[in-house]
Amino acid sequence: MSFTKILVALDRSSQAPLVFERALNIAQKDNARLLVFHSLSWQKEGEVAPLMGTGMGLDPASSRLVRSMQQEVIDHESTQVREWLQSYSDKASQCGVSAEFHYKVGETSASICDMAHSWGADLIVVGRRGLRGISEILMGSVSNQVVHNAGCAVLIVQGN
Repeated sequence: MSFTKILVALDRSSQAPLVFERALNIAQKDNARLLVFHSLSWQKEGEVAPLMGTGMGLDPASSRLVRSMQQEVIDHESTQVREWLQSYSDKASQCGVSAEFHYKVGETSASICDMAHSWGADLIVVGRRGLRGISEILMGSVSNQVVHNAGCAVLIVQGN
């Protein structure tokens, strides 16, 4: 099987270089185009945003402040992510692979599947951290959701 458009979904984990290398190797072998992709989440662990609208005492002014702070975090993260993704895209180009990068703000697995669909990817390469049991239930499994919702082939690169 040969691929023409490969979306490699990276997170900021230590596993990202391994996932990228796997996608790059396939792209080189198949002379495929590569889209280096990352999904930014609106909120980080421990933020107060999930409490908004739950009757937990946040007034409208506090809600606006929280949203403003979240937007500042997203803007800052976006700048860092652009530079980070650009470095992967440049590495692919140096290896003779046509590459571009993109990021979206939203739920990770849905963003990956949506981007793969709109870009016309025929393969998604994504990492898996190997969470099991309660950790997987609480944190979710992006790779599992991608496998069940993608409209193309999915390669899962197992983490350490």
